[in-house]
Amino acid sequence: MINFKEEVEKRKSQLIEDIKTLCAIPSVYDEKTIQDNQPYGEACRQALDAMLEIGKRDGFPVYDDHGYAGHIDIGEGEGTFGILGHLDVVPVNPTGWNSDPFHVIEQDGQLFGRGVADDKGPLLAGYYAAKIIHDLKLPVKKKIRVIFGCDEERGSSCVKHYFENNAFPDMGFTPDAEFPVVYGEKGMVRFSIHGQKEKNGLVALIAGERANIVPEECVAIIEGNPKKYEESFQQFLMKNHVTGSLEEEGNCTKLILKGKGAHASLPEDGVNAVVLLAQYLNTVVNNDFVKFIVDYLSDYYGQGLGIDYEGQMGKLTMNLGVIKYVKETGDIELDLRCPHEIDLAKMAKDVEKLCQDAGLQCQSEITQPLYVDPNSELIQKLHNAYVEVTGDHSQPQAMGGGTYAKSMPHCVAFGCEFKGEDNAIHGNNENIQVESLLKSTEIFVKAIYDLIKE
Repeated sequence: MINFKEEVEKRKSQLIEDIKTLCAIPSVYDEKTIQDNQPYGEACRQALDAMLEIGKRDGFPVYDDHGYAGHIDIGEGEGTFGILGHLDVVPVNPTGWNSDPFHVIEQDGQLFGRGVADDKGPLLAGYYAAKIIHDLKLPVKKKIRVIFGCDEERGSSCVKHYFENNAFPDMGFTPDAEFPVVYGEKGMVRFSIHGQKEKNGLVALIAGERANIVPEECVAIIEGNPKKYEESFQQFLMKNHVTGSLEEEGNCTKLILKGKGAHASLPEDGVNAVVLLAQYLNTVVNNDFVKFIVDYLSDYYGQGLGIDYEGQMGKLTMNLGVIKYVKETGDIELDLRCPHEIDLAKMAKDVEKLCQDAGLQCQSEITQPLYVDPNSELIQKLHNAYVEVTGDHSQPQAMGGGTYAKSMPHCVAFGCEFKGEDNAIHGNNENIQVESLLKSTEIFVKAIYDLIKE
């Protein structure tokens, strides 16, 4: 019997070095450096080139889809098994990290750095799993295609473009979630709300860069001297167990409230700074935009909007990810994750009507849910490999996160975060345990080989 654990261990040092190489590149979308063959900016292009170079170094044919995405082909066969990962990362909070986010460090058996867990580390775990199958010359009926895109965090336009030019693999997985295997992903609805409201004491309210991140800091500017608000604001902070500050800003007061960031699929794991600051502002200004947030958007489950629901995949969740109110004009971006039983088009129309009644414009973007039969060969063999390596018999699951799995048929999310671990994905001090990274690679080798062996 092949000792896959031993084979993974042999490649540990090179795997970690490759992770350090990829994570040194701050591959955040950068509109300012977009040009031909780098549609998401210079850093994303650099990350794509670095991944392609890893494939070339190891002697595999590579493909570049004009900077949108790329792939590395490993082995031969009539069919194709796909591993889909992404090279782009979310922006880094300038404060809150204990180390340089783009210089991976290893401490107490953990790697720290932006991208080590989402998704450069897991992508390389999948790549090394495929490489082990190739290096051992194991008999397979399908080649393995490792596909990587550069715009997953903003909606996966990268793989949409890629699959317009390339055939779908027969089946596959994306190592961009958690274990055990994910048979279902909630549908996603993005709402963009826009409108004008008289300031009535509120000069500005700003927070967030992405709808899919719980904003951990919110800034407001309100009319009046700081002394007017100091006592009430400090009492509010203490009551809600958060921190913040206020200072003079011209003839006004600048308020900063700090919550806790989290992924929009689990907004309850964070503390939404916008929602909390709006609740305070609602006691000191008479602004209708603030009132709208407090009345309709101040919970994590859509209760204020009257759309809360719990289905087989769990509860509908809602994240207010972006707010920008300046010069009496406001914009809000919401990210909802919805169980597959919901009629998303009808729900979107109901929310649009509610906003319209409040004097605001609302547009929606819908991504339908993913559901793969838990009894299918793909799910069962992925799951069996997980059980064999870990001894954990937890059943396949559904989740609120959206992954590349929705971009092609017969594809699901599989790893790399284990139960009980917190990789701080999208947060400060993103990390992954080295042991978990190696264990994930071992699981991937077993699962892929079981699915494609002759």
